[in-house]
Amino acid sequence: MNTMNNNALDADLICAKEFNQVALISCSTQYDEQTVDNVVKTFIDHGYMVTTKYLNQVISDLGYVNTDQERANHLITALLDPTIDVVWFFRGGGGALNLLPYLQAYKTQLREIKPKTIVGFSDVTAIHNFINNELGWQSVHAINASTNKATNGGNEQPIPDLKALMHEGVSYNTVLPLNELAKTTAVSGQLIGGNHTLVGATFGTKYQPDFSNKVLLLEDIGVTYRQLDRYLQQLLFLKDFDVNAIVFGQYYQMDPNDQDRLMYKKVLEIFAEQFDKPVYYFPFIGHGKHNQPVIFGRQVSLQRHENNEHGMPSAYCTLQQ
Repeated sequence: MNTMNNNALDADLICAKEFNQVALISCSTQYDEQTVDNVVKTFIDHGYMVTTKYLNQVISDLGYVNTDQERANHLITALLDPTIDVVWFFRGGGGALNLLPYLQAYKTQLREIKPKTIVGFSDVTAIHNFINNELGWQSVHAINASTNKATNGGNEQPIPDLKALMHEGVSYNTVLPLNELAKTTAVSGQLIGGNHTLVGATFGTKYQPDFSNKVLLLEDIGVTYRQLDRYLQQLLFLKDFDVNAIVFGQYYQMDPNDQDRLMYKKVLEIFAEQFDKPVYYFPFIGHGKHNQPVIFGRQVSLQRHENNEHGMPSAYCTLQQ
């Protein structure tokens, strides 16, 4: 069990300020406790104040960091903690979906407090879904604390400056339109989504998000292109799936070859031709070496460039928040 509490943040005395008071937490698959000190140091080096008091690991029979009840208790307590700005997830894996009923039970209390910013991806999608749809808070789909360039966690993405990110937003200029609607129509809406498997797990349940006036981001890893085709057929068959647009992130493996990249893109293109809303592709969001941050719960716009920087016709769109 990890009981470390870094003195960089005296959580009982310091009031929360502008995205720099970070609580590390893990609510999914067990993590390597030997990496915690390095992660904390890395975040301090990037200007964050860090507490690990919500990292509490007693590995469950299913390989989660704890029982469902205890994982939920730590997450809810961290969200209610007035000294914390940011709840940053240590890793993903599995099990976060199990916590939704516990969060639902505390929805009234959570709605009464100053919103927290949660950061993470992969299994954290389940928590993003609740934060965005049930509480109306914004959240950041970005690297987990243990998987980034500075901690050698298998990802080349640097730790983002959350204050700058939340105040300035994001702008990505190499988003590829996959159908004619994406090439000819400017769209906007509130951005939601995350890992496709986790989003799909809510379909037909009381935790399914409201898709109206939303732009849905989806990405995944560990699915074959045939499995992806099945996932996409499900989207075509959904009732009341009135999204404004879909943005697909990365689906291929961490180190793909050219054939992998082309096959997954082809499956997405086939879907886009059948879907009656704009569809875009930006494989720099997701489980790859580069996981560009986006802000869930915030408006996003997508528009085709008329020309590139040289005045020539452009193949790309801009995603801006």
